[in-house]
Parts: sequence; C-alpha cells; structure tokens
Amino acid sequence: MTVSLEQTGDLLRRSQGMLNQAVDRGTTLLADRVEHYTNVAREVSEVLRERGEPEAADVVQTLAQRINQASRYLRASDGKALWDDAQQFARGKTWLLAGVGFVGGLAAARAVRTAAGYNGQDYVDSYAQPMRNGETRANYG
Repeated sequence: MTVSLEQTGDLLRRSQGMLNQAVDRGTTLLADRVEHYTNVAREVSEVLRERGEPEAADVVQTLAQRINQASRYLRASDGKALWDDAQQFARGKTWLLAGVGFVGGLAAARAVRTAAGYNGQDYVDSYAQPMRNGETRANYG
C-alpha cells in the first residue's frame, strides 16, 4: 500500500489544524490565568497606595500592565504566530537557548531523582567513607 503525496499533504494539514486548535485552547487558558494575576496585582497596587507606598504601587501597577499586554498577545496569537515569534526571538540568541536548555536539564534531572526516591545520602556516604575491595554498601550502614 503506497501513500500518495496528496494524502500526505492532507494528513499534514489536518494534523497542523488539530495542533493549532490545541495550542489555541492552551493559550486561552493561560491568558485567563494571566488576567487573574493581573487583577491581583492591581489590587495589591491599590493596597500599597492606601498604606502610603506610592513607589511600590507604581512598580506593581507597571508590572500589571505588562502582564496584561502578555495576556492580550496570547489571546490574539494562534499557534503558528507563536511559533514564528519564538523562532524570531531565538534567532541570534544561542547563548540564551543554551542557558534555558541547561536549566531545563537541571530541573528534569532533579525531577527524575526526586521521583525515584533518591535522597542523596548514598552519594554523601560514598565520598565520606570510600569502599575497599570486596566491601559492599551494607558494611557502612
């Protein structure tokens, strides 16, 4: 059974459409959460003003405005636009991508280690008292 080029293109278009729908739903949910935190930041700003902290209130208000801009961007952009913007942002910033990859790798390693129940004691014990030929970890317990 052979698959024609037309069938492959149709499958690709349908899968891209489904992926864009999933991304749209996700960004809409994220935008809802971001708007919630924008409202919280505005309330914090008002409380700070009432307590006589206008500088801190201005900082929080500015932060709320920028967060609101991010929310509007998420609502206005579809999956393709988000991907294109991410590529444009990353272009020429390989050091940033390497840093994000490194931090992400550390986080993933920590999550795997935590999920496996590793507490680090074996690592410390192995350097505190090195094993001799023929000895096992049970001899140090």
